[in-house]
Amino acid sequence: MTVQVPVPMLLGLNTLASLGPAEALAMKDSVISALTNHPFFKDIPLEPLAAAGTSLEESVRLTGAGDHSRIPDRSTHLALVIKELTRVAFHVQLQAIDQESQLHTAGLPFAERRTRVRRAPPTSATVLTGLEAVNLDAPGEVMLAADSQDHVLGYNFQFTKLDPAAEENWVDDAPGPHRGCKKIVIRDLDSLSRYSFRGRAIGDDAPGPWCKPVTISVT
Repeated sequence: MTVQVPVPMLLGLNTLASLGPAEALAMKDSVISALTNHPFFKDIPLEPLAAAGTSLEESVRLTGAGDHSRIPDRSTHLALVIKELTRVAFHVQLQAIDQESQLHTAGLPFAERRTRVRRAPPTSATVLTGLEAVNLDAPGEVMLAADSQDHVLGYNFQFTKLDPAAEENWVDDAPGPHRGCKKIVIRDLDSLSRYSFRGRAIGDDAPGPWCKPVTISVT
């Protein structure tokens, strides 16, 4: 028997860490306004947050007036406001652990609830179609092309100048799969010889079947 335990409602502490000066001051005002004389959270100290906010307001005013030497102070005061907001948020989270409805009255952001995304079923590759083999200008070079398939991982191609009915006669054109199935160039073939070529697509679960071989005389 499976017992489902409800996930507790959490405050967005990570959101606090990304606040800029203006956002942090707005959040500070919201929290102090919400928690001052709050019947449930009345015992949470707000004075350190208010003091940190006053320091940040002053450094924001000075840097806004062109005093760039106060930028380090602004960064320090911003970090202090975020620290105090986090401290208050921890108090709120712990105090409301059994009364989550009170969290909505604290003026603090909530963590985004993640939803489980169902994975799509594996994509199976089908028989490769439209395979063509064309001689290039250089001796012993052939270019292959086939119809592409959606949502496959890649393509394999093989060639042989022996009996194509014997599986052991086939040779991979490359050590690994190709990402596409267009303009696949095979070099160093023997000129004036007949070669057979085949290909297959690679799906999420397994490679697809080899297509029917195409045979040409290599120039």
